[in-house]
Amino acid sequence: MSRRIPTLPEGGLVLVVDDQPENLELVAEILSEEGYRIQLAHDGESALGMVAAEQPDCIVLDVMMPRMDGFEVCRRLKGSRVTRFIPVVMLTALSAVDDKVHAFDAGADDFLNKPVHSHELRARVRSLVRIKRLRDELDTAEDIIVSMIQALERKDPRSAGHSQRVAARAMQLARRLGLGAGEVEVVGRGAILHDLGKIGVSERLLGRDELAGGELLEYQRHPVLGEQILAPLRSFGDVRALIRHHHERLDGRGYPDRIGGSELDLQTQVVSLANLYDHVRSHHGDGAALMLRESARRGELQHDLVEEVLALDGDGHGDHLLDRTLDMRVWMERLPAREVARTGRILVVDDTEANREVLLDVLGGAGHEVIVASTGAAAMRALADDKPDLVLLDIMLPDVNGFDLCRQMKERPETEFLPVILVTAHYELRDRTLSARAGADDFLTYPIHRLELTARVRSLLRLRLYFQDLEEFQSVILSLASALEAKDPYTHGHSERVGFLASRIGGRLGLAEEECEVLLVAGLLHDIGKIGVPESLLNKPGSLSEEELLAVMAHPVLGEEICRPLRSARQALPMIRHHHERYDGSGYPDRLAGEAIPFGARIMGVADAFDALTSSRSYRDSLTLPDAINVLDRETQVGRWDPRVMAALRGIVGRGDEAKTAS
Repeated sequence: MSRRIPTLPEGGLVLVVDDQPENLELVAEILSEEGYRIQLAHDGESALGMVAAEQPDCIVLDVMMPRMDGFEVCRRLKGSRVTRFIPVVMLTALSAVDDKVHAFDAGADDFLNKPVHSHELRARVRSLVRIKRLRDELDTAEDIIVSMIQALERKDPRSAGHSQRVAARAMQLARRLGLGAGEVEVVGRGAILHDLGKIGVSERLLGRDELAGGELLEYQRHPVLGEQILAPLRSFGDVRALIRHHHERLDGRGYPDRIGGSELDLQTQVVSLANLYDHVRSHHGDGAALMLRESARRGELQHDLVEEVLALDGDGHGDHLLDRTLDMRVWMERLPAREVARTGRILVVDDTEANREVLLDVLGGAGHEVIVASTGAAAMRALADDKPDLVLLDIMLPDVNGFDLCRQMKERPETEFLPVILVTAHYELRDRTLSARAGADDFLTYPIHRLELTARVRSLLRLRLYFQDLEEFQSVILSLASALEAKDPYTHGHSERVGFLASRIGGRLGLAEEECEVLLVAGLLHDIGKIGVPESLLNKPGSLSEEELLAVMAHPVLGEEICRPLRSARQALPMIRHHHERYDGSGYPDRLAGEAIPFGARIMGVADAFDALTSSRSYRDSLTLPDAINVLDRETQVGRWDPRVMAALRGIVGRGDEAKTAS
């Protein structure tokens, strides 16, 4: 079963800006039929005010307007960190090539020719809204990872807010040294995530100043583990090196790779120094400056950098940026904007050599890697061998219809989300309808306008890259949940087993495949809130005090808070929060009872309890499967579990499926 978190919700808010009422009404009518919520603005200044009040998912913007034209509106939007990622489609006159050039110079994501064709408008807006949603989801997924780091740090008063302080100081130092915006962004993201690997380090090692032997070696693994956690994410390529090397020193005596000198670039040294500064400042107060200068004298640090980081305090740049109470979303907005790769590998499928040459010239000139195929069979081989990021597909091929080939691509799991642009030499409205039914992401006609092709390809490549990164982010978040359990031999694999068993129970109860997949994801994430609970309480062999019990009981709420920003996991949130509720109302955190407990949470609770009973714990041995069922049956008789859910579990265990859940 796939572990992909369910897709993002449909719909969205579209702002339409035009000084002609009839144009506003036409665009609004077309997009309303697609389920979008529409806002209308009659001029540029009104549009900017509406964006400030509520950010739309896409803006359809006319070029020619009084007081402030569309170019200026677009420039202002794209010049702000807060609004630069809102997609903008500009409406231009069919023959106005200069308008198209100016639109791109202003930062527009796409353009449409007037008069607007409804099929084109729907396709453009649909693609750009998906891009915006994915971009938002990527940002919130990164927030979740940062929130987990912060929850880990809050367990020790000395380390609370450490990563945020390191990031703020590192960014200030980077700016002071004259690094560019892109380099400052890498420094900031690397610094906020530099201790990510500590999620996989035993808590008993994190608060101690003196370590030796095997304990020291285990602790010194955290930079490597942090890099490995982020390895699947292509957008973190520059950041991973900073995470791995933030404990290296110029004299080669750091860890984990003992590199030094010219092998440490300036960005790495900035993060390393900001991290060390915060550590010694937290432990030694005003003695930090003396200790850093002594480290520089020994050759561990660069003397000039030490003086620069200390000068931040004298210039008054230190404390006001180190507010640990800032909401993480607000703090992340302070980072310079990330740029996205604008090129990719494109498969061009056309049996006409002249067309292939034109596309090769335009796309190759824009920096893309271009692969060509002249038949459907050759295209399918190229999909498997070359793994393109986008396909330009002619409708009429000698061995297959382009619509059918597109449909085949969209039906295969490995190419389901691969963007496909269908191309034809003959414009027919029927072709656009067939294109949409085949699952194509866009439709173009020969002769192809160079700017139009560049815009379409750029937008769809962004969609592809964002989607790939989002899937990897989700995998990373699930991996972090697993890393939490991997530290404890008693709970290793628990969440995976719970998720799998819950999905099996859901299937036996007749839930749809999509609902069973949500159960699987919820199972994998249900204990993620335990990152905020001290390990000493989770593994305590004896009984817990009332205060300790309350700390443990907080983990479902914290888990929900950590995962709430991820809209694609929203269906799993009630199961994460309520998996410790009980049918008789004796559970927590909200003491729900009976049908008031979400059905998925009732399933999750039974699966969680069954796995706990059949697994060893620090305070007891595991039960046999029949004994575990007997315990749960008795508890069901006194009202603790939903009888329907318990009957489904009994059926699974009775059929021998328990081997799959307990492996």
